[in-house]
Amino acid sequence: MRNEIQIMPVNDIMNMSKMFVESGMFTDAKSVAQAFVKIQAGQEIGLAPFAAMSGINVIMGKPTFGAGVIASSVKGSLKYDFKVKEKNEKVCSIDYFEGKELIGNSTFTIEDAKKQGTKNLDKFPKNMLYARAMSNGQKWFCPDVFQMAVYVPEEMTEVTEDIPHVEVVEPVTAKPIQTLSDKQFDKLLITDIATIEKYLNAIEEGKLNATQVQVLNLEDKLTELRKDV
Repeated sequence: MRNEIQIMPVNDIMNMSKMFVESGMFTDAKSVAQAFVKIQAGQEIGLAPFAAMSGINVIMGKPTFGAGVIASSVKGSLKYDFKVKEKNEKVCSIDYFEGKELIGNSTFTIEDAKKQGTKNLDKFPKNMLYARAMSNGQKWFCPDVFQMAVYVPEEMTEVTEDIPHVEVVEPVTAKPIQTLSDKQFDKLLITDIATIEKYLNAIEEGKLNATQVQVLNLEDKLTELRKDV
């Protein structure tokens, strides 16, 4: 059964977007605004928020859907269906139906992928060929499944990815360092994970003495955090 579009109030989407970002589970949504766009795009085609966060990316201003999202939407339309005729590392061929009537075939080969510079060709050829064949077939034979043109990430000429970066810090005039008193340190111990960066900054700035650093045991945490950056 096709998913019914449920319109969520903007405030609800904002609150949900914040929770998704704070969970840290979706590395492609680093801000509330990015999560908001993904949830809103999913809402317009009847996807629940978690499905939208998992299956939708916005690349170069265009919504890109995972092949699974497109496939489930075609089958869930109650109007269209498809059948995979062939799927391997050289070719993927999919027949599309309206009711029981065959309305067309979408085939995508490894040669097509090489000509178009398709992404992930070397890593996941079978999945990539399926994604391209599915996306083309939906556009050609089931255009009314979505209210907008959609793409799979493999179709985009460039993708977003995290790259190592170096933060340039401007030199500042050295100031006398004032270490924390025992009373201030005890107060600082009452905290949660959200303030761990304050500890790390205090260590690097020399505001904690050696004993306090040892009590906090943050050196290992500092190493772990830097690995995740």
